[in-house]
Amino acid sequence: MFDLEKMFGKKFSRRDFIKYSSSLAVLLGLSEMYVPRIASALELVVSQKQPVIWLHGAECTGCTVSFANTHYPPVAELVLDTLSVQYHETLMAASGHQAEQALKDAVRQFAGKYIMVVEGAIPTKDDGIYCKIGGRTFIEIVNEVAKDAAYKVALGTCASFGGIPAAGPNPTGAKGLQDVIGGTVVNIPGCPAHPDWLVGTIVSVLMFGKVPDLDNYGRPKLFYGKLIHENCPRRGGYEQGQFIRSLGEELPDIEGCLGAKGCRGPVASADCPHRLWNSGTSFCIAAGAPCAGCVEPTFPQTPLYEAIPEVAKVAEAEETDKREQAIGTFGASLGGAVAGAAAAAGGIYFAMEKAKNGKNGNEEV
Repeated sequence: MFDLEKMFGKKFSRRDFIKYSSSLAVLLGLSEMYVPRIASALELVVSQKQPVIWLHGAECTGCTVSFANTHYPPVAELVLDTLSVQYHETLMAASGHQAEQALKDAVRQFAGKYIMVVEGAIPTKDDGIYCKIGGRTFIEIVNEVAKDAAYKVALGTCASFGGIPAAGPNPTGAKGLQDVIGGTVVNIPGCPAHPDWLVGTIVSVLMFGKVPDLDNYGRPKLFYGKLIHENCPRRGGYEQGQFIRSLGEELPDIEGCLGAKGCRGPVASADCPHRLWNSGTSFCIAAGAPCAGCVEPTFPQTPLYEAIPEVAKVAEAEETDKREQAIGTFGASLGGAVAGAAAAAGGIYFAMEKAKNGKNGNEEV
């Protein structure tokens, strides 16, 4: 029997521990039958203190702030207690030569065992001189730490795909982690990344001894497997052709779609609509702002507040049949569940409107 108070350094009942393990099962999309296995994995990890080396490159530290500020469930607190963070420029007490020595010691002592987390893009132009830490270029540090890492994680869009530092004209030659070191890298994009995405990924790795299933962009499918549009609270507005034309306005009878103001929900894959942010409070679209598609490799190169061409066709279509056709065409181009659902729902709505009003399909609804 493990002494939970001794393990975590605080009063933490067995019941609370199992409840937390259950919340992690939900986070990972697993059934209740996995709860004992999760609890055992956490106990083992706590007793052995999984080492983590967390590096910072060209970034704003927003992903660290997002991770550290989560309150409910207290996943960040427990994982920070569970992991042995050997090096983290923002959170560690040491600085200067002591900090750099701590990094060298950790790489040597835990070779082949530590998880490397990189936050921020990696400048590569002119041998990486545009980002230096302790007198060494960041690209040099990344390559050195990656060599003996058991797992490599890119946290945030900057580390995953280059993000804002790599936006044109990209004078520093900033790149994402995978483009620099190659091999298997778990990308956890977002600007910032949701803390659950990192916590869930690490717990999954520690439970199963391998990285979770990844999509074509190296993102864990359990968090990035569906388009935001699929679960958008304003999706009804899209399918009924009811669009917000000016930011800040609301339609009287429906939550209007933000597609006309550049929402990237139909082409951005993440679970934001039910994951929610700020400890389960809200997310961009629910707060009245269009999705910026910050989890995609194209962010921030795509113009903000400009409608996706296919969505613009739907928003501009004044006649019912043209709007229905535009929705169907765009849905077919997306493929997958959202395509059929959008086209079917849109078709049902328009058919109902025609029947209700006795229209012949060539008149406006």
